[in-house]
Amino acid sequence: MQIIHKTLKISSKEYKKILSLLNKKGQSRLIGGCVRDALLDKDTYDIDIATNLMPGEAINILSSANIKIIPTGLKFGTITAILNNEKFEITTLRKDIECNGRHAKVIFSKDFAEDAARRDFTINALSYCPFKNEIYDYFDGFKDLQRAKVVFIGKAFNRIKEDYLRILRFFRFSSYYANQLDYESFKACDTLKYGLKTLSRERIKSEIDKIIVSKRATQILEAMFKIGILELIFSIQNYEIKFFERANNFKLELATKYALLLYNQQNLNLKIFLNWKFSKHEAMQILSILNFLNDAEFNIKKIWFEKKNYKEYLLAACIIDKLDYSQVKEFILKYDTLSHPKFELNGNDLLNLNIEKKEIGAKLEYLKNFWIEHDFKPSKSELLEKL
Repeated sequence: MQIIHKTLKISSKEYKKILSLLNKKGQSRLIGGCVRDALLDKDTYDIDIATNLMPGEAINILSSANIKIIPTGLKFGTITAILNNEKFEITTLRKDIECNGRHAKVIFSKDFAEDAARRDFTINALSYCPFKNEIYDYFDGFKDLQRAKVVFIGKAFNRIKEDYLRILRFFRFSSYYANQLDYESFKACDTLKYGLKTLSRERIKSEIDKIIVSKRATQILEAMFKIGILELIFSIQNYEIKFFERANNFKLELATKYALLLYNQQNLNLKIFLNWKFSKHEAMQILSILNFLNDAEFNIKKIWFEKKNYKEYLLAACIIDKLDYSQVKEFILKYDTLSHPKFELNGNDLLNLNIEKKEIGAKLEYLKNFWIEHDFKPSKSELLEKL
């Protein structure tokens, strides 16, 4: 183990109080992401604490100080402490005794080195004591962080077999913290990728959500596509790298990113997205963008009229070469500050003209499109004359 003497700036006002209380009866440190990000001078608001105290001991100590405790994952040794609206996840040191590719069976430990060894990547195994200003580095994670490397602790093949989600975690952490993919880890991901089929869709989607919005999403998704992971998860057989290269020039919503990823997919529908564990809202948003992108005739005025986030649709169309960016910029400048006019017609107006109920929806849509195409100017009576 290497001890690095360094003062870290932690984005929390209360973490030292929590640690001080726990350290009266045991030993506790900041662990994982908050240490890693502080070393990179990034703000970190998820404060994780590792302690050699048993969960019950930690609960008694903190409760006695009137700190609210939530037994988040008590059987795994995890509690959440809340102090002045700040949350701290506190976990008793653990050691893996059995892994099945999905979940690990653990026992509690008193050894920080054992706890560090069960973590996936070297950069996630760093711990920090703010009272001594010491960083504890068991696996050269500090060097890997400086060199922008994401590597497994131990053999990548063995660590992935313990939990196949680590395949996606490797790509996710590489997208944020690595300049390039570690070759041994990448090959292990390729070899073991079918283990992803044993995981829940919720766990898979959670990782993809984070990858797809990263700055290096273009390169990472391309690597995942090359070894068949995108096909395995989303049946993607054609990945357009240029779309994501262009997408990096814009701050796009998650749904828009997914629409670009899935643009060339055939026969997508709500049921498929729900099976992939997208929420209904997410699925409808992605499908709406895809329908717009696949429409033979873009009606950008209609999108402006109907969608609050109309810019997402237009920018996506620019990215796939369906619209010219200068044209879109000009449209946004003209329409973005305008109030939306009201479409005065409704179904009752058509019923009063003795139009059959089954035809009303289509005729209303036709009249609305005509109204939009004519800059929202035709009056109610003028529209009715079109019937």
